[in-house]
Amino acid sequence: MNGWADGIQSAIQYIEDNLTEEIEIEDIASKAYVSAFYFQKIFSVLCGLTVGEYIRNRRLTLAAEEL
Repeated sequence: MNGWADGIQSAIQYIEDNLTEEIEIEDIASKAYVSAFYFQKIFSVLCGLTVGEYIRNRRLTLAAEEL
């Protein structure tokens, strides 16, 4: 990994690939090679929202597209 941004990008790609499935924070954090605790803090700082908010917003976007 070249840095936090690469880890976050890998985690976001994992979320996108599994958006319609049950996603555990531990699985997401493992893609960024950090603990779930630190991943959530890093994600919030870099992205401006929590992991849960990001997932919820993406799922709502998918649902809106289907309408």
